[in-house]
Amino acid sequence: METDTRVLTTEVKLQRAFVKLLADKGFDHLTVRDLAREAAINRGTFYQHYLDKFDLLTSYENELVGAVQGIFTQYPKPMGKMVPDQRDAFWQLFQYLYHQRALSAALLRCPASKIGPRLKALIVMIVAVPVDGEAAIPQDIAQEIVVQGVLDFIRYWLTRDVVLSPQRAYAIFKVTRTLSPQQLVGDNESFSNNS
Repeated sequence: METDTRVLTTEVKLQRAFVKLLADKGFDHLTVRDLAREAAINRGTFYQHYLDKFDLLTSYENELVGAVQGIFTQYPKPMGKMVPDQRDAFWQLFQYLYHQRALSAALLRCPASKIGPRLKALIVMIVAVPVDGEAAIPQDIAQEIVVQGVLDFIRYWLTRDVVLSPQRAYAIFKVTRTLSPQQLVGDNESFSNNS
């Protein structure tokens, strides 16, 4: 039990150091020595868990992607108009990402991270646009617009100086799914009165 607690403590300290150093130095200038010093662990301890900083980055990406994949598997996909207080996959996603916001934001900001494309692939699974041969917009274009919009919203939400609560972000997200671009940037008084 004591070993598990020490490993967990080391992981927490290492993740905090990783997030701080990404912001301070960027991934390219980050070293294992920096991570060990900031986390107050020795380099040998780091190497017991990871091969190098790239392995650490990949591990954090895998953790986040695995959790998001689990959410999309376990919770229902939103269908049609999103009903208030519906606990769908996106509600759960917003809750999880908020809980992991320091790491999520750090990865989303990091040019070396592949988290954006990996999350985008998962979002494609949940918002897959049905094939309609008579649609005015080709399926691949419609899907790209929707999926990239979801990813951009998440990135913007998590990387702001003041991060909205997951409930507020989800409420905004829900409303924006039904607004035209003109409604979104124009008169959105009805949203502020209803949220």
